Amino acid sequence: MPAPSKVEFPGKKRQRMRMRGTKQANVETQKRMRKNLDRLLEEGESLLPVMTWKGKLRWGRTDPVTKTLRDLRKIFSKRHDKKWLAKRMMAKSGDDVGKALAGSLMAAHDEDLSLVGDYSHQSFGKASYIRRGDGKVAYQAGLQNYSMPTLRMLPWEDHARRGYFFFSWRGGFVCSGPVADIPEGWLDDILGKSRFDFEKEENIWATEGLDFEKVASKEMSGEGYLLLNFVDGSKVAIGFDKLQTVKGKSSFIHDLALSMLPPNLSTVMDPEAIWHPEGSTHEGSNEALGRILDAWMGLTLNEGSIAKRVKVTVLHHIDEGFVVGEKWFANAEEAVLELNGSSAEKELALKLMVSAAGSGVRISQRGEVHERDGSALEISANSCNDVLSALWEDHGLSGLIEIGIEEDEAEDLWSAQCNKKRAFGKFLKDIESQRAKADIIQKFPYRRGKVPGPVGMIHDLTVMGLVEGMGKAEKSALSKKDGIDQQASSWAWLVAAGKSNGQEWQFTSDARDRGGVWSAAAIQVWNTGKALVNGEDVDYKSALEALRKACGQIEELP
Repeated sequence: MPAPSKVEFPGKKRQRMRMRGTKQANVETQKRMRKNLDRLLEEGESLLPVMTWKGKLRWGRTDPVTKTLRDLRKIFSKRHDKKWLAKRMMAKSGDDVGKALAGSLMAAHDEDLSLVGDYSHQSFGKASYIRRGDGKVAYQAGLQNYSMPTLRMLPWEDHARRGYFFFSWRGGFVCSGPVADIPEGWLDDILGKSRFDFEKEENIWATEGLDFEKVASKEMSGEGYLLLNFVDGSKVAIGFDKLQTVKGKSSFIHDLALSMLPPNLSTVMDPEAIWHPEGSTHEGSNEALGRILDAWMGLTLNEGSIAKRVKVTVLHHIDEGFVVGEKWFANAEEAVLELNGSSAEKELALKLMVSAAGSGVRISQRGEVHERDGSALEISANSCNDVLSALWEDHGLSGLIEIGIEEDEAEDLWSAQCNKKRAFGKFLKDIESQRAKADIIQKFPYRRGKVPGPVGMIHDLTVMGLVEGMGKAEKSALSKKDGIDQQASSWAWLVAAGKSNGQEWQFTSDARDRGGVWSAAAIQVWNTGKALVNGEDVDYKSALEALRKACGQIEELP
């Protein structure tokens, strides 16, 4: 039976198949790949990691890294044997790194490099490569892009999982064996290309503004700093002010971690946060600080937020005294001076802070109260008003009593302020005004309303004028017109106080005549009252008694 006829489509001979993950390389990419592959073919042995570990395994076994290096050197010895390389790159057994190297050397013999693979790794970077054979893509990309310090470590990831350490930088590529020994030159190179500008003295690197002697002894310097203690004795100090500044897309810790394999910085470095409020230490917060730094080294915490988190944590764990902002004080008298407010506000805030000492609360910048781990009183707010608002419900009553207000009056004031809070500046001014008035009233032998008759009315107007102001007393005098005695008393007081001009039309002639007779004695009462308020030693009762006789009042003084 004849075979079915074949159909030819136009342009079929010009079609080329392209595998997924590949691309058509431009001229620059082809030149770069040719240069890389030629060097790999000619001097590949010098591009392998240097094994610096001189130790031995049990029972005389050879370590896996050395085994792989031997296998790779054997492959390099066959670099021009295409038949052997073709067989090795497709082998079902043998070292995976060797298989990838055989494929890469086979690619080096190709003349056409127009079709390249496109490898990309989220952390280690991306690059073009030529895929040949059955070797792992990542391994071939790493071997062919040996000039990239991060990518060239990928072929050794299986060895890293088995506990072997690799360090890669622009000046070298080293395997330190099962021990994380930092090679010479690695740290200098990594710090030199980091986003920070470091200065160096002996084995200490520090950013601008930090004192090397204080860094060496782990003392507070500048605004605080992050101290990295490396296993070889080197120290790297990064000021908090620099740490908060964002430069570029990658973080310092990310670049540092990806310069070694496995990228576990805890094997070569122990970080510390050096910061405490002025006057205190960071004792008690080490465990919490450790969690913050572990998250940073685990690449799960933005390093720009470390300074803020460290400060909050240290402040949160202080067990005694008072913390205001970023300063620590042993007593409330010094702490309250850091707050904004009037002298009256500071006086009351001091009483409340003393009462709240050891309560283990934190007052936020909005005046809200939060519990904290340490027992110190922590104040993030800037004003006395916020502190008073936060502590008022629990400590306001005792504070009012402490500043000299009677218990009953203090309870009324405290309750009223709890129900409807006013600005404490105005609240205390009102209290101060009331207390000043009360002090003046206490100087008079009789309270208002306690003396009967015209004498009592003139006395009440005198006290009102001297305590609450002339305007209020004058208005009260002009409104009392129920009888001739009230009118006469009001007129007598107006004459005594010098407020009678122009007010004649509001009083009857009889009231003005009678009040005029009383006015001389009323003037004496008014002048004696003013002298009494000014602290002079005068006999106010005698002045009232003289007024009683001038008025012809029968009722005796109380």
